[in-house]
Amino acid sequence: MSSRHSWALGVALGLALASAACDVKVGEGGGLSVDFAAGKASDEWVRTYDIKPGGHLDIININGQIEASPATGTQVEVRAIREARAGSEEASRELLKKSEMREEVTPDGVTIETPEGQGRGRGFGRAQLSVRYEVRVPPGLNMLFKTQNGEVRLENVSGARIEATTTNGGINGRGVSGAVEAQTVNGGITMDLASVTGDSRMTTVNGGVTLSIAPGANANIEATVVNGGIQVRDGFNLSVDEQSRQRVAGRLGTGGPRVVVQTTNGGIRLGARGAPGS
Repeated sequence: MSSRHSWALGVALGLALASAACDVKVGEGGGLSVDFAAGKASDEWVRTYDIKPGGHLDIININGQIEASPATGTQVEVRAIREARAGSEEASRELLKKSEMREEVTPDGVTIETPEGQGRGRGFGRAQLSVRYEVRVPPGLNMLFKTQNGEVRLENVSGARIEATTTNGGINGRGVSGAVEAQTVNGGITMDLASVTGDSRMTTVNGGVTLSIAPGANANIEATVVNGGIQVRDGFNLSVDEQSRQRVAGRLGTGGPRVVVQTTNGGIRLGARGAPGS
């Protein structure tokens, strides 16, 4: 390589390194590699709790997903994977250090809140903290899973009452048992109910709702849309009392808990659990 080309390469590389935080490594034989710093740091926050059936577990997040699944024993297990992003790794680690999880334990239950973690860091740009929760729960609890920017996933969860809410994200439940309330603003809802034990509600503003209920369940169904349609799939043995393009109401079995499904901009699909396409 000519000296002129080498000089040009050196200038270009120097400009690149000056414009971004990075680690420079010289390999064997004089090879050069550039490892750009991620400007992030992460850690884990882990807790276990003894909560009696009928007690409450509240997980209140801001940025990030919440996943709930059955516990292998009688204890509640909470694992929060936290990730801080700032102008540099040092600033990110500092943000993690200052962001203390808020935990309230009472005889009636547990409340865990994510710190906001928003603000100007010492590095470039705006600092931000995101948290992904993995929660293992025994049956019989009253649960609240709330986030603003992220999805809520419920996998074979059984509770006295289960509330899942998010602002920018979807809600996905499979094999859920209990009285369920799912609410989102910008996102869809897919809810598969293994049993209906209490009044339930699935509501979204911008998104569709797909609800499947186990055959043999007894419930009163009310489905309403503003801008969209309602599809009742084959095998969903609904005794229809009222039906139009924007509203369907009827009974499953002998009737029972009230199940309300609503969306403003989107469609609704109702079907039997385990049926094709559900």
